[in-house]
Amino acid sequence: MPFLVDLAVVTVSCLALGLVSKYLRQAAIPAYIIAGIILGKSGFKLITSYDLIQWLGEIGVILLMFYIGLEFNFKGIKEPGTLFAGCTDFGVNFITGFSLGLLIGLTLVEAFILASAVYISSSAIAISSLIENKRLIYPEAETVVWLMVFEDIVLAILLVVLTSIVSGSLAMIPVSLAATLVLIVFILTLFRRLSNFISPLFERDDEIPILLIFALLFGFSAIAYLLSISLHCHISEVIVAFFLGSALSGVKSLKWLLGDTIAFKNLFLTIFFFSFGMLFQFQFATLSSAYFILALLALITLSILGKFASGAIIGKRLHGSLETGLRVGAYTTPRGEFSIVLLAVVIGTRTGNYELLVSLVVAYVIILSIVGSGFAKHGDRIGKAIMAGINKLLPLAR
Repeated sequence: MPFLVDLAVVTVSCLALGLVSKYLRQAAIPAYIIAGIILGKSGFKLITSYDLIQWLGEIGVILLMFYIGLEFNFKGIKEPGTLFAGCTDFGVNFITGFSLGLLIGLTLVEAFILASAVYISSSAIAISSLIENKRLIYPEAETVVWLMVFEDIVLAILLVVLTSIVSGSLAMIPVSLAATLVLIVFILTLFRRLSNFISPLFERDDEIPILLIFALLFGFSAIAYLLSISLHCHISEVIVAFFLGSALSGVKSLKWLLGDTIAFKNLFLTIFFFSFGMLFQFQFATLSSAYFILALLALITLSILGKFASGAIIGKRLHGSLETGLRVGAYTTPRGEFSIVLLAVVIGTRTGNYELLVSLVVAYVIILSIVGSGFAKHGDRIGKAIMAGINKLLPLAR
């Protein structure tokens, strides 16, 4: 019964704040995190079933990565300019976050985690902004989409590396990478061989298709967990879910089930963001200190400049247009779900030595998901305004 009360608190509070966010046309992710902070360990402590709420949230992350895998297209990686764009975006923004992390006194590991969280844009906000602004036919749209794809790949690698580092098994990183790669190859090969057998199961009109999806997700997640224990390394369940989705993306009969899986994903992912805010105990004295505020402002400012700088370089190289690149920068400014997913998966609930880092990333995501949404919404105007300023200073700029 206490769990049902907790679940009611979670869903009602998220529903209320979610409606407010939609009414204000803002990203709902910050609202869910704030609800968790207010009602969880840092606030009124109204939740008692922490483990169960966290468990439901983890299902949301697994479903998110599975859904992204379903939409993932490996062929796009070979498109001209994709590698250059992805490496430029990573190089500029990762180095920016890492350098600032060291400058504000974080350890090498903490700076690495901060850089990873800072680098990754919110694909949900970026792509939805392209759709809302009717920019999908413009040249920057394809570039933005492929940048999100490239970030998905880098995210998978970062998760393996960072979880191994944080768990203290630095020497086991090669083992973790090798074991993860073997499991991924096994999944892709297995479903390629069994596609004729699996496809008909997804064409049924009963509960079997949904049960099959969850059985595969939980089954391979369990295999990843058991392999991690036996090999004394870390194999991320979310990476397994991502490549499981990729392996099933060719099953045409699975497409009509996307509506059901998206509904599950949205529900559990909402609980995940709530549980993230709920579990961490934020020290509000830290949040109100001048040192923290200056570090946060520096992080936000450099992150915005970093995305515009990398976007400008990409736009000039791929499209021959600085203004197009500035629009790419505007669309990739928002941060959101993946920064929180990465932080939660890597650190878990061990906040002891990560108090400043966690507080910094959470405040950063909340602010940039809102501010970044504005940049993405008005990307065309921002690009033109910046170009007008550049042309006044440098008449020869194009």
